[in-house]
Amino acid sequence: MQPATRTALAGMAMLALAMGISRFLLTPLLPLMQADAGLGLAAGGWLASINLAGYLAGALLCVLVAMPVRLAIGAGLFGVALSTLGMGLASGVAGWLGWRLLGGLASAALTVHGIAWGMQRLRAAGRESLEGLLFSGTGVGIVGSGVLVALLAPLGATSSALWIGFGLLCIPLAAMAWRAIQAPAPLPAIAPVHAEPASHAPSGPAWTLALAYGLMGFAYVVPATFLPLVAVEQLHQPALREWFWPLFGGATTVATLAMPKLPARLDNRILLAACCASMLAGIVLCVAWPTLAGVCIGTVLIGAVIMPFVMLVMREARLLAPADPTRLIALLTTVLGIGQVIGPVAAAWLAQRSHGFALPMLVAAAVTALALWSVLLRRVVPAPAPAPAPGRAVSTEAVSPGCCS
Repeated sequence: MQPATRTALAGMAMLALAMGISRFLLTPLLPLMQADAGLGLAAGGWLASINLAGYLAGALLCVLVAMPVRLAIGAGLFGVALSTLGMGLASGVAGWLGWRLLGGLASAALTVHGIAWGMQRLRAAGRESLEGLLFSGTGVGIVGSGVLVALLAPLGATSSALWIGFGLLCIPLAAMAWRAIQAPAPLPAIAPVHAEPASHAPSGPAWTLALAYGLMGFAYVVPATFLPLVAVEQLHQPALREWFWPLFGGATTVATLAMPKLPARLDNRILLAACCASMLAGIVLCVAWPTLAGVCIGTVLIGAVIMPFVMLVMREARLLAPADPTRLIALLTTVLGIGQVIGPVAAAWLAQRSHGFALPMLVAAAVTALALWSVLLRRVVPAPAPAPAPGRAVSTEAVSPGCCS
């Protein structure tokens, strides 16, 4: 296997563990935990939020503490496996809260350092085209976990048994990723292009990017946490409940893998705006068209933009900090985490008081509209410099010095 392909697959495994399992396994298991463990809706919201609070704390640590990459990724891999096992061994909300907090800390270290490690290695090897494979890990993790829960739950598998099973599944995936981390970095590609073309200069300031990322963190986490419950409420067909989550993950995977196929000339901010529009339409459809077709289309429209939005934000971060985007990625992840921490608790609170998920989903739609407005706030871009003569390197200093402020 080529080193670049191994890097992309290792990054995919890291995101599958950090996001598909440590972050989002609660979503398909939440209805099961309500049925066999007596978990209330408000407590479920807190389990989601405490995980995201741990994610936020972990992202802040990545900003403040320059940890060695191998140490951070190793700790993340170990923490995800341990916390997932712990969820199955614990038997009450207090224990679950502790394991979810640890899982959030571990997934932040794995996401921030795993993405930065993977992107830098792929760029050094001249294989940026494999970024889609790396980022597809979230969707792959969601599909895999969602399908297994949907198949095993009707057979009588309990929520605790499923948590333990997924914890054991984490071990071989973590071992595969760890072996890739130990491999030497690939040699730079022949005649590498280290700078982006002038047409790929940052199209807006970092603060609008961060604002949009935080708003989308709040907006997407509402359906991403409660989608099976929303589907049951809208359709009154509990037998279909678990299958909407793998549909969500399938849309995420396909859209992520399709990202490298988009024309390179397309502006990041325009694509981010398209993601916001798709999310907005999907949320509204799930509420306004309570049929199987409406909820399915809405699920696909929401799921299809989750990781493409992250990829586009990471690409813009790389343009804003071309030398080393790790700290900026961590800062953006922190802002995302703030929105995500608020989302589940607020949505559960609103759902309890309005006796349904229509109001929380509409609030998420309104927040998505604000994110759409934010990504379209652009700085005044100076006229592009004349094209360099053939063979000359393009200077990274062409980026406005104020773009990172």
